[in-house]
Amino acid sequence: MITLQMEFKKIRRKKIGLTMCALIGIQFAWLLWATNNPSEAELLQGWLGHLQSQPLLCAIMMPTIMSVLASRLADVEHKGNTYKQLKTLRPAGTLYLAKVLCGFLFIVTMTAANFLFLLFLGYQYGYVGNPDPKAYLSAFLLQIACCLSLYLLQLDLSMLFFNQMIPMTVGLCGSMLGVILMYLKTYSFLPWGGFLSSALVRMDWNPDTRVITYYYREFSPIELFALAMIFIWIAVFYTAGRILFTRKES
Repeated sequence: MITLQMEFKKIRRKKIGLTMCALIGIQFAWLLWATNNPSEAELLQGWLGHLQSQPLLCAIMMPTIMSVLASRLADVEHKGNTYKQLKTLRPAGTLYLAKVLCGFLFIVTMTAANFLFLLFLGYQYGYVGNPDPKAYLSAFLLQIACCLSLYLLQLDLSMLFFNQMIPMTVGLCGSMLGVILMYLKTYSFLPWGGFLSSALVRMDWNPDTRVITYYYREFSPIELFALAMIFIWIAVFYTAGRILFTRKES
C-alpha cells in the first residue's frame, strides 16, 4: 500500500488523470454522435447494440490510450534514471506491482465511466426494456482484462525503451491492427484482438430489408481459447515485465 501511494505521489504533477479524461471524452463524443436520434428499431435493440459497438470502439482507441498511460507512468523513472535507486528502498517486484496496480486502477475507473455513460445513454434515449445485468457485467470485466493485457505490454515496452515514441508507435499500430482484425475474423490470438475475441454480441445485416439484428454470440471451442488468450497474455506480460524491472539498472 505504501509503495502504491508513492506511485501516485510521483505522478501527481503529470496530470495523467486529465489526460485520460480527455481521451475518454473523445469516446463519449463518438458515442453521442453514433447514437444520436435512434430509430424505432434501434430503440428496440439498443442495449444489445451497445454491447456490439463497444468492442469496436475499444479496439480503435484503447491500444493508443494504454500506450499513453504506460508511457506517462514509466517516464518518471526514465527522466530521473532512478530505477537502481528505487530498488534500494523497496524490492523490485513490489515496485513493479505498484506500477501495475496504479495503471489497473486507472483502467477500472475509465471502464466504469464508459459503461455508466452507456447506461445513461440507454435510459436517456428510452431503450426498450433494461440491460442484461449478467451480459453487461461480463462485458465490463472482459473489457478490463483486455485493457490490462495491453497496458502490461505497453508498460514493458515503456520500461525497456528510453525513447517513449517507440512504445507509442506500437500502440498506434495496435489500434490499426485491432480495427483490421475486427473486420476480418470473429476471434484473434493477438493481444490487440482481445476486444474482438471477447465481444458478446454479433450483428446480422439483411441487405434486402436493410434491417440490423443483434444476437448473443455462441462461442466455439477455438473462440473460447482465443478468449482465454487474453488472460494468458496478462500472465505472460506481467511475468516478463517483473523480470525486466528486476534486472533493469537505469
